[in-house]
Amino acid sequence: MIAKKGDIMGTKNNFEKSQILTMVGGMISVVSVFLPWYSASASAGALGLASSLSVNGMGWVNGSGMLLGLVSGKADWSFQGVGVLALGIACIAVAVFLREKLQSLAMFACGLLIIGGGVVNLQSIGQFSGEFLGATLQSGVGYGLYVVLLGGSVAAAGGLLAWRDLTTK
Repeated sequence: MIAKKGDIMGTKNNFEKSQILTMVGGMISVVSVFLPWYSASASAGALGLASSLSVNGMGWVNGSGMLLGLVSGKADWSFQGVGVLALGIACIAVAVFLREKLQSLAMFACGLLIIGGGVVNLQSIGQFSGEFLGATLQSGVGYGLYVVLLGGSVAAAGGLLAWRDLTTK
């Protein structure tokens, strides 16, 4: 059997560009949960001690040493991370299983909700740099939150593209 253009290993590829875009946005969102959402470091210059930590979207802490009060109790990464993870998976499922107008609205909504989760965390994580009890402290947003925003934007763009395709048919 000779494969035709648009065929993958003899099976026809029926995914629209908007569906692929939303699936990619969902995959980016899923990966973003495992990247650092918050990072902090501390060093005591006179003693030569240094400590750093990184917290991903699931609330898992990497690094060693004391938190020194840098992580606020207001930011609940594990809840937000699970939400972004679930929405990323939902983006993929919506792009595969739903059709027509409902699909485009659901893809757009998933993207917006992912962006909302990223924005909430960006606002709740403050940046701090300075001296505290003779130690130099620095903390701030990890790059994983920016990847959350990217994933949500890609998924929402897929929803908008699907809606445009429906209205031009």
